[in-house]
Amino acid sequence: MATLEGFYEYISETKTDTGSVVSAKLNPEHEVYEGHFPGKPVAPGAALTQMVLDEAIRLTHGEKKVTEFRQIKFLSVIDPKQVQELALEFEFKERNGVDMFTCVGRSGETNYFKLNGIFG
Repeated sequence: MATLEGFYEYISETKTDTGSVVSAKLNPEHEVYEGHFPGKPVAPGAALTQMVLDEAIRLTHGEKKVTEFRQIKFLSVIDPKQVQELALEFEFKERNGVDMFTCVGRSGETNYFKLNGIFG
């Protein structure tokens, strides 16, 4: 399912009252870091967004498709040599007939990104 093969590894999932928390491990040796940036790797926003997209689809068993992201905020830089495990905290909700979700990517006390998506 993943379109960035090898960028991250799914570790586990824990259900919550309003969604799920997915544990994922970033691969600091992935080829995406060769160009982003040589000698000082930073997890690319596009790759992190794709990871959230892949996991949102997996969590809905492929029954829903993400049609848009309403908001994407990258709050802190992820150095894959320093931060390898992320908790992807998904909250699913319905508002005015629209299925949507929020995903916060964190490690420890640090929030690295937040995305709001719409299913269609």
